Amino acid sequence: MDFDKDYYRALEISHTATAEEIKRAYRALARRFHPDASDEPNAAERFRKIQAAYEILGDQRQRGAYDRKRREMGLLPTEDAALAWELTVSRQTLPCIKEEQVLYLMVDIRPAAAMGASRLPLNLCLVVDRSTSMQHGRRMDQVKAAAHQIIDDLREGDAFSVVTFHDTAEVVVPAHLGGDKIQAKAKVSAIRPRGGTEIYQGLMTGMQELNRRRRLKAVNHMILLTDGQTYGDEQDCIALADDARRQGVGISAFGIGEDWNDKLLDTIATRSGGVSAYIDTAARVRRLLRRRVRGLSKTHVQDLKLTLRFHESARLDEAFKLSPYIQRVDTSASDRLSLGALEADRPLSVLLQILVGSQPPGRQRILQLETGGDTSIGGEQGQRLVQELWFHCVENLTSESEVPANLVSALGKLAIFKMQENAYDALDIGDTNKACQKLEVMATNLLARGELELANAARLEAGRLARTGSLSPTGRKKIKYGTRSLMINDTGGLR
Repeated sequence: MDFDKDYYRALEISHTATAEEIKRAYRALARRFHPDASDEPNAAERFRKIQAAYEILGDQRQRGAYDRKRREMGLLPTEDAALAWELTVSRQTLPCIKEEQVLYLMVDIRPAAAMGASRLPLNLCLVVDRSTSMQHGRRMDQVKAAAHQIIDDLREGDAFSVVTFHDTAEVVVPAHLGGDKIQAKAKVSAIRPRGGTEIYQGLMTGMQELNRRRRLKAVNHMILLTDGQTYGDEQDCIALADDARRQGVGISAFGIGEDWNDKLLDTIATRSGGVSAYIDTAARVRRLLRRRVRGLSKTHVQDLKLTLRFHESARLDEAFKLSPYIQRVDTSASDRLSLGALEADRPLSVLLQILVGSQPPGRQRILQLETGGDTSIGGEQGQRLVQELWFHCVENLTSESEVPANLVSALGKLAIFKMQENAYDALDIGDTNKACQKLEVMATNLLARGELELANAARLEAGRLARTGSLSPTGRKKIKYGTRSLMINDTGGLR
């Protein structure tokens, strides 16, 4: 009995399946993959795995022992579990070679199915750019409507404040619990655009308002909306984002239109544990802000962390979050990755690119993973999940096992995201030819995946870059944020 193997997955059933469901699943899969009758690729190997899984799960005593050990390892949820996860590796068998080899690991973390998480109260501050440019296209009117909607959706125990900024910052709605919603909306309605853009002033004042109502057992979060560039205070903004994270405050940054610094807003969001997004038209402000606030209200785990303990011959190369969108994970502290918040109705997926050095023959431990965070159940430290990854290392590897389909799909979309990064990196150092090539290849890949609108945008910008040496502000942001969203479908889940 190999406790590292997921026999339930081999039979394509849940760990709660009945004995009869296990038997039906086995019979159906055995007929489909029997090597004497199946045309499926790798049918013999798949049939062997199905047989091995049924030998364990079809025997009540062995299944009980398997389930108990898997629960101890954190691979099956206990009755009071807060978290569950699923680990997918690109291969289980590694060749014994001198060169480093690449191994991919996808970690899907979700609330345990049996867990009915209570809603944490919100401590929310809306920080709004009120510079003169916010008059364009009724941007400010849409922001006001979004703020009104947020106020209407507040529940008892939620705290809310509104800060505006231009050359200076002003508290429009002081942080309050409950309060007069009609009066709060009237104050928001009175906001008038004027002046320039100094983001740090808004962030600093927003933090002061959040700290007035900051609680351990609450989701403390700031939402920044801006349509302009800030000058001279970028490092102050980043330092504030770092400090916010230490205080348990996340910052979500939304850029409206084209004339804003996407690198700065991405950094603020990533460093604080929030999210960043591109709002291409004012008409989308209300919908996207409401979606973000609803996501915050469904926070199941705050400050989720993934700790990696590698064998001395292995190391982390790169890490990416795949939800709610594709983004790089800070790996400066390579043994401990900060993943932000986990929502109650959306899994959080992380993809790790691992480099494995020379291994002796036999069964070798490459990595131990541990994840955990503060759950919404009383704000207490949640359940820890721990898993060790072992691999079979052989001297003469005769054939490669099939890479799981969900991992293949994720790697394909991640490759497109990296092409976009490489194109912009090349452009930053003045290599327009390389940037054009990357955009053209990316357009071809997007077209093959049916992403017609995004493929067309990439091709148009490649042509513009070849002619003028620069990208349009609209095209740059559309490509960047479009490729980040390749993992998300229309309902906000993973494809």
